[in-house]
Formats: sequence, C-alpha cells, structure tokens
Amino acid sequence: MISTLYDYGSWANGRLLTKAAQLSSSQLTERLTKGAEPVLPTFGHLVSADIRWLARWQEQAPPAVSPADFPTLQIVRQRWDDLSAKRRAYIAGLDDRALSEAISWPGRQDSTKLPRWQAMVHCANHGTQHRSELAAMLTDLGHSPGDLDLILYCRERAQA
Repeated sequence: MISTLYDYGSWANGRLLTKAAQLSSSQLTERLTKGAEPVLPTFGHLVSADIRWLARWQEQAPPAVSPADFPTLQIVRQRWDDLSAKRRAYIAGLDDRALSEAISWPGRQDSTKLPRWQAMVHCANHGTQHRSELAAMLTDLGHSPGDLDLILYCRERAQA
C-alpha cells in the first residue's frame, strides 16, 4: 500500500509539473489564493518536505532545505526524480517490523514517538493536500491537470 501511495504521488506530481511548465514566470509566482503559496513555492514546499521526511523515516537529521532551494520547475523535477528512486529503494527494503518501529518526531519542547508507517502515510497525505491546491491553481490559470484520482492511476497501471 505504501509503495502504491508513493508511486501514485510521483505520477500525480508528473502530471502537475507538465501543466505547470506551460505557465509564464509571473504565473508561477502569482498568489492566487489566501490559503496557499503560489505554484512554484508550493512545488518547492512539497519536494523539500519529502526530502526531510525521508530523512526522518531513516532516523537521520532532516537536511535544511526550503522552497527557496527550488527556484525552477526543472530543479523541482530533478530533485523529485532523484528522491523518488531513493524513496522507492528504501520502501522496498522495509518489512512489517520496520514499518511498525517507532521513530522520533521532534517537537518544539519534546519528541513524540510514532510508528514509521504513520509518518509515511502522513507524508503521502500531505502531498495529496498540496497537489489539490496546485491542481486548483493550474485550473484557474487555464491549465487543468485533469483528474488526479488514485483510481485513475491504478487503472492506468492495470491496463499497462
């Protein structure tokens, strides 16, 4: 299930990036809603969060990355491609015991322990939230990515 969630996320990210590549520089940085950052910073937020989460799952210190580290869609796509391969290999090496192991989630005043699988599902869900924001913004700019439903991804894979 976790592998499927992340493979789906890569598929949906690709669809969004393809549509975003049709935007002008000003459209990429235009604030369209009070509830979300512009398109390019939202992509930067997603990829930087994914990088930090992989480190947390591996119980490493998350690297200091931020949306500003991803100033172009090309850099976003490149980092996601690199990350997807690393994450896929990491996930493939997990067993039920590793998924159930508690990992630390550092807080401002203390650290919380939670099962690794919960942190992994959280991260996939986090991506879904921001992809929906990106899809809405792209649609508002006349470049709808179309439906991004998980079932469409699953059907495409079943037909391939």
